[in-house]
Amino acid sequence: MTLTIDRKVYTDQCISSAIYWLSNKYVISRTINGDIETISTDTSQGDKFRTELFKLLNDYKLRGIIEAETKDIRTILYAKAFGDFDGFTEDDLAK
Repeated sequence: MTLTIDRKVYTDQCISSAIYWLSNKYVISRTINGDIETISTDTSQGDKFRTELFKLLNDYKLRGIIEAETKDIRTILYAKAFGDFDGFTEDDLAK
């Protein structure tokens, strides 16, 4: 089975993470041609592989979105938890 993935939609980190978690079940090869990545496997369970791959791709993409959107909040929490920054606010991040 061969699938094409648009690297404008899914980052290399998303694709690599998904491939990693599927590598214990499938032998997978990757090739990149511009913004298109081709993922191949010789499994007889093509539909199952495709379903698992896209589930993981979407999972890792969503994790990336959440991480980017909550970065500033996590920075403030870390600073308040581990530092002596009683007067530290969100406005301090903008500086």
